[in-house]
Amino acid sequence: MDEIIHQPLRLKIMAALAATPGEPLEFKRLKAVTAATDGNLGRQLQTLAEAGYIAVIKDYAGNRPRTRAELTPKGDRAFADHVEYLGKLLRGF
Repeated sequence: MDEIIHQPLRLKIMAALAATPGEPLEFKRLKAVTAATDGNLGRQLQTLAEAGYIAVIKDYAGNRPRTRAELTPKGDRAFADHVEYLGKLLRGF
């Protein structure tokens, strides 16, 4: 079990990012998908970034700042391993 990914909101974030490989998701999209508050989502993104599981991209779209996130190769492997672990739990090992 991956203690970082196992937390429910972080698991939702990782699942959303894994569903869109190579396509960073905007903060507002992640917020909608996870039903998280701005502060909680920001903190969980920071935790995942500190673990090296995601990259947080801050740039501008026109004149507006935007924050996006995408899985790193390390995060992709960690998520796949965690999903495999959960599958084994469901199957009773």
